[in-house]
Amino acid sequence: MKSTFPFLTFLLSIFLLVGCNSKNSEDQLRQRELDLQLRIDSFANVEKEYHELLQMKDSIVKADSLRLVNDSLSSVVKFWPQHLAGRWNGRLVCTESDCSDYVIGDQRVDTWEFKSDSLNLYADLLNNKNQIVRTYNAAFSGNNIVLSFKTDPSVSKKVAMQTTLNEIMPDKMKGIHTITIDNDCTAKFTVEFTRPSSNKK
Repeated sequence: MKSTFPFLTFLLSIFLLVGCNSKNSEDQLRQRELDLQLRIDSFANVEKEYHELLQMKDSIVKADSLRLVNDSLSSVVKFWPQHLAGRWNGRLVCTESDCSDYVIGDQRVDTWEFKSDSLNLYADLLNNKNQIVRTYNAAFSGNNIVLSFKTDPSVSKKVAMQTTLNEIMPDKMKGIHTITIDNDCTAKFTVEFTRPSSNKK
């Protein structure tokens, strides 16, 4: 009995030791599984955030592209506002001149038509038969409208004309008309545009 007791004690100790080690191993495995799952979840969250950032980037790029397209279109497609488009009666009175072609006090009354296409603003000067005498390029410069014309470089007499309208109202526009000939002499006119009576509302 004495000889078997130490042996049984030894066996029991081994079983307890193995059992403890086995329990510790299971706990460690469970902990490692939990750690691994936490890492997987963390990677999944990072991947989700990454895809959300990609979507955000794509939407920003699309918005910028649309803005650029709209900006490009607005800079290309030009129209006169409704209250400016159409026909005007123009009255010019010469106020300054060192050109032999124009004398202070000279007056002219013409018909002008403000037009536009998909690319340009312009104004046609018409004679009394509604024929185009001259076409002025037009542009907005701040709050002013600038109409400009130059003769073809091939002609011997170089003429440049510019009208700057700085008082703009629905039924009346006023400004200065300047004519330069051969870069040698200049004539200046006051100009007043009014709507023809048939156009007035």
